Amino acid sequence: MGRITDITKQKRNKTRVNIFIDGEFVCGLDEVAAAAARIKIGDEISADEFKALVKKSELNSAFERAVSYLSLTPRARKEIERYLSDKGYEREVIQETLIKLDSYHYIDDYGYAQSYIKSKSKKYGSFRLAAELRKKGIAQDLIDELLNDGGDDNALSVAQKYLNSHKSADKQKLKRFLAGRGFSWDSISSVVSKLNDLGAFDNDFDGEAFDDE
Repeated sequence: MGRITDITKQKRNKTRVNIFIDGEFVCGLDEVAAAAARIKIGDEISADEFKALVKKSELNSAFERAVSYLSLTPRARKEIERYLSDKGYEREVIQETLIKLDSYHYIDDYGYAQSYIKSKSKKYGSFRLAAELRKKGIAQDLIDELLNDGGDDNALSVAQKYLNSHKSADKQKLKRFLAGRGFSWDSISSVVSKLNDLGAFDNDFDGEAFDDE
């Protein structure tokens, strides 16, 4: 048996506490989980009992935090993993939490990436979409499958909107704009060529040709 001799707040994460048994540090614990477990200084408990209690409390806490995080907006698996890690949870707790989230179908990287591409593709090209999805931890093979060379379908529409909002039409400026939006060079070249055929870069062009697109 051991006695809990101190419970102190962590310096780097004020939502967690350090637990000491017989004067020695045992583990870190989410403050809410510690309160739920009703542990306090002076309690006697075996090391095994305490570790089991801590793990159970941490799992409950991590799951609740993850669900709350997901309730704000859909997240990729890696985003949830990073979030829980930033909150100070141990790797084993995080992995078990992800498994539980999977069992409730709360994580769906395929559906998440699909929705993300659908919502952003009207503004951005495949290069930018791929880069942003990689940052969110989406697997490259999944990105390749979903984009499938279709991430630049809206390049013409984006270019038209750009030209409609700028008084002077300049090919080079348009190319730089589209490149900054993450469209591929092939898409940019194709769009600029098509717009050039429509006379979009002529001084007297009034944009009416876009109405038929």
